[in-house]
Amino acid sequence: MKPLFPTLVLTLMPLPGVAATPPAPAQIEAAIMAMIEAEKKPAASAQDLLLQSMFTPRGFEHGPCFASTTVTGAYECLVGMEIGLKNRYRMLRFVPQGMGWTMQRADVDAPVPPRERVRELLIEQLGHRAASITDAAARDELRAFQQRVQILAVDDCELHSTQSPDIRCDITAGDDIERGTYPQTYVFDAQGQWQNAAPGNGR
Repeated sequence: MKPLFPTLVLTLMPLPGVAATPPAPAQIEAAIMAMIEAEKKPAASAQDLLLQSMFTPRGFEHGPCFASTTVTGAYECLVGMEIGLKNRYRMLRFVPQGMGWTMQRADVDAPVPPRERVRELLIEQLGHRAASITDAAARDELRAFQQRVQILAVDDCELHSTQSPDIRCDITAGDDIERGTYPQTYVFDAQGQWQNAAPGNGR
């Protein structure tokens, strides 16, 4: 599995009263494997053993963790893993247990990027678009809008696909003259920071 977060330092969005340290990658993997072992049925044949081995997660990739907004002390982490012949990405919730962590729930809601960061990324997109416009008047109009644009809402964020770590959100943006809602796709860089997905990557 090709590393997507090669030097990632797990980032978080702390809440009051929540420990400032999310689960480490090794703790995340241990919690996932413990859950699988707890739910595993006894193998009735050699074929069952082979299938269990094939579909045991491996090749983990760790995205950022965020302090849960619904469960005190929990963290929700973006985790990639090889299952069978495919890569899967899921948002998983972990809660502290003793000296370690346990996986409480799979497929929790995706994190929501801060509006300030969404505006920065939209301005970046508009700048690239303006640079490609040859008509001077149209280019100046877009650049003026780029300076005025405000983010009015960030809704319906979700993993775009279990096949990739991209997160898609509906962004409502505009100024005093016009506004609209558009799907935008984001990824995390190696430091766990929100970035625009590459053009054509889920947009």
